[in-house]
Amino acid sequence: MKSRQKWFLFCVSFLFATAMLTGCAGNSDPTSSANVPAAENGKQEDTTKLTPNAEVTVALEAEATSLDPWNSTDSNSLNILSTMFEGLLSLDENGEIVLVLATDYKMSADATSLTFHLRRGVLFHDGTPFDAQVVKMNLDYVRNKANGMARASFFGFINEVTVVDPYTVTITANEPNSAMVAYMAHPSATFKSQKELQKKIDDSKYNLDRHPVGTGPYQFQEWKNGQYVKVVAFTDYWAKEKQAKLAAILFKPVIEASTRVNMLKAGEVDVVTSLPTLDARSMGTDSSLDVYTGPSLNVLYIGMNTKLDKYKDKRVRQALNYAVSKEQMISKVADGFGTVADSPLSPLVKDYAKQQNYVYDLDKAKELLAQAGYPNGFTATLWTRNSTEFVSIAENIKMQLQNIGVKIDVQAYESGTLFEKLDTGQGTDLYIGRWGTGTAEADWGLRPNFVSDRVPPNYNNSGFYMNEHVDQLLDDALKATDNNVAQQKYAEAQKTIMDEAPWIFLYVPDVVIAKRKNVSDVSVTLDTVRLNAAYKQ
Repeated sequence: MKSRQKWFLFCVSFLFATAMLTGCAGNSDPTSSANVPAAENGKQEDTTKLTPNAEVTVALEAEATSLDPWNSTDSNSLNILSTMFEGLLSLDENGEIVLVLATDYKMSADATSLTFHLRRGVLFHDGTPFDAQVVKMNLDYVRNKANGMARASFFGFINEVTVVDPYTVTITANEPNSAMVAYMAHPSATFKSQKELQKKIDDSKYNLDRHPVGTGPYQFQEWKNGQYVKVVAFTDYWAKEKQAKLAAILFKPVIEASTRVNMLKAGEVDVVTSLPTLDARSMGTDSSLDVYTGPSLNVLYIGMNTKLDKYKDKRVRQALNYAVSKEQMISKVADGFGTVADSPLSPLVKDYAKQQNYVYDLDKAKELLAQAGYPNGFTATLWTRNSTEFVSIAENIKMQLQNIGVKIDVQAYESGTLFEKLDTGQGTDLYIGRWGTGTAEADWGLRPNFVSDRVPPNYNNSGFYMNEHVDQLLDDALKATDNNVAQQKYAEAQKTIMDEAPWIFLYVPDVVIAKRKNVSDVSVTLDTVRLNAAYKQ
């Protein structure tokens, strides 16, 4: 496992980030570092050979839920949105802050305000200019809960947005917030045209989900339900040296994993953003394909509704953790492409702190259930997405929990439907979640899932977990201007959450993607497949 992860990280840091994916041999075993050529000695691609009118087709594991960055929380939508929308800042492959629509920024010494100087000469896809007033209008709208944006809570830290001059803006927080810069680098902290936003303000029925207008190198052309989303090159993109090299990108939802694989092999699609792990090994021998794998920012888990009587006693929640062999699940479901979760956070997240995980122990699980008053187990409903990976996890959980008398009824839903059900907070029992910490720091990995005021409706703490001690720890960490103090608070919060077990902590899945060799400069940055620099020969 270690050698494979090192191989991937080498490719990501040198190749994905610099957009030279051809440096790693696609016909080598993706689980081995022994066959990797010296990428730094590889020749640069001859971009004179690229086809300006080429179209790349990308297979996603599900349809986008929204093309509004403020109203989407799933990775499939994000893969599309990243081609069209930009923020003031972004994160590189190492989780470091990079400038995008801002030319510089400065946080106040007390971590209560953040001032940005903005890039000039940036146009939205509708021809309107980007400036400080646009930033203010966007942030004022999204954080207003009355507007019902899914990301409203994400921007809840903002107290005021002030236009200093046409290209300078200051964001003031409600209280000291040491994570403010990372929050503004999150993929949802992007901007749409003032003209487009005004349409929504004037007409509440206007659907921003279907009218994405950003500043990115690609602009929206069409969304055909269940078939594809198409984006095309934006010729007035502000960064002339980073102009789109493709005429168009087509994003197709392909729910069945085997179908995605067959389409890639047949050349019907060019990129698969979620490759079935079982195929990652076999496809590594195909000379027409490149396969890449490695650790992610995601954590897979089973959430449970702690308001229900059967989950109120933490001994029940701990019993469920002891009853599931994560190693067996990684082996059977993920084909070895993952690591056991020993925290609510991925090890790649800043301020992650390794905890004692729940070792598989059926006797311990049965003992705890009996102590809590459930010697014969109980029945439960498990909600899951209807994609191949998630259904496989659900069936594995069902099989394992029956060993302690817990009888599971698996119910699979389309992603958007499942998110809606969880958001309403009605009828929730058990559910499979996959949380990716898009800021790459601990606050956004923990706060949305475990803080008491983030419960449904419309918030992500779908298990209704409430613990005043965890609330205080996370608030203290966020206010801390001393990194050591913040790190200590986050570590204690992770320890408490692991002990309280509001989730069945499963595993950190690896990123597994594949592409055809004639497509170059595809990148992966913090779990998101980036296609802005891609071209096709």
